[in-house]
Amino acid sequence: MRDIDLLVTAGFLYPMSPGFPVWRDGEVAVAGNRIVHAGPRQPDGTWRAKRRLGGPGMAVLPGFVNCHTHTASIVFRGRTDDNTRGLGLYDVAFRMEKSIGREEWRDLSWAGAAEMIRSGFTTVNDLWYAPDLLAEACVATGLRATIANKIFDVRLERLSAEDYTHYPEIGEARLREGIDFAERWHGREDGRILARLGPHASDTCAPALHRTIRAEADRLRLGLHVHTAQSRREVEEIGRRHGRGPLELLRELGVLGPDTTIAHLTFATDADLDAVASSGAHYAHCPTMYPRRGRYPRFQAIVDRGIQTGFATDWMQNDPFETMRYAISALRLIAGDADVMPCREALARITIEAAKTMGLEHEIGSLEAGKKADLIVVDLDRPHLQPFYGDYAALVFYARADDVATSVVDGRIVYDQGRLALVDEAPIRAALARHVPIWHSRLVELGAGI
Repeated sequence: MRDIDLLVTAGFLYPMSPGFPVWRDGEVAVAGNRIVHAGPRQPDGTWRAKRRLGGPGMAVLPGFVNCHTHTASIVFRGRTDDNTRGLGLYDVAFRMEKSIGREEWRDLSWAGAAEMIRSGFTTVNDLWYAPDLLAEACVATGLRATIANKIFDVRLERLSAEDYTHYPEIGEARLREGIDFAERWHGREDGRILARLGPHASDTCAPALHRTIRAEADRLRLGLHVHTAQSRREVEEIGRRHGRGPLELLRELGVLGPDTTIAHLTFATDADLDAVASSGAHYAHCPTMYPRRGRYPRFQAIVDRGIQTGFATDWMQNDPFETMRYAISALRLIAGDADVMPCREALARITIEAAKTMGLEHEIGSLEAGKKADLIVVDLDRPHLQPFYGDYAALVFYARADDVATSVVDGRIVYDQGRLALVDEAPIRAALARHVPIWHSRLVELGAGI
């Protein structure tokens, strides 16, 4: 009999390990923060566990990995999704961001981290403002995070007027904030909190700033996290200034590499995709955002080039099951083929493939002996999941974020039976509610909402 800290039993275990088995009557044994067994249930007497979770009416799978997100962006919910002529990012979000203070970012970070955990995400790859405040929220709630400060040298609030003036002093200040954060936080919490440097986009950093960011990332041995080919405006600005596509430019500047996670590629040309493929950069695909903006990236062209690809939420809609369903629906409609993006692949894209996209597959993304114990328990005893036969489609097409009953990160229970385990959510909700009238007024002034 082996002493362990946690034994999680499952009616259905989806470890997302090589071969993608589904184990009926499976279990995961955890010692410290590591998995020592994930597979069929072992004979009685194998484990002496301090705590047991799960049961026959539960599914157990790796915690979801969100390889590109803005955890604190929930302030914009419903205000950039409709009636913005597709320019909500420029006309609303960028202008609003300038007016949000640190207290507001702190409260948004805590609320966003709580939501991620409730939804079944155990890891986020975040690129945004106030990275230290998000890191503090992640430490407290138990979320695993790789965090980058948003670096740019334009006035984002002026991009709606197509003013692309570059201000070196802005870029230097934001880069210094990113470096300071990385030097203080990278590797904290036994590696649960990591840092990257985050050039915001190809068009919002001057070439000199992009080169400096890469040099600093190399010095600090950190990766990069960047938006690319996200909008027509970005592509047109780079074409006008540099006579090439945004990914071609970033490859030339040395930004792209195997340690770079790039988001979107919505307006990438063949030459841009070739630049990504030749550089070895990784791609974060955000299925819930593209349909509402009326343009879907050429997903098949991306994966056909061998570009490492994982799924992510981007912002505001942080339901991993919706993310998978959006991807399946969009890609099958685009291809006119019901066999495109099978459910098993969709689940892999938001677990092990997303971990690969972040360069963390040796630690997370699947349930295997030796890996970190990041897992979720899904309650199958719900009317919309019955009858449950155990195939991937049963889980991917019909489960919801609020079916997540328990989340474990680094071997520690962080969410259980509808409650965060490490913090009280009531003050988080109350803090957010205090800001809502002010945010509403600002957004209405910017033309968003009523």
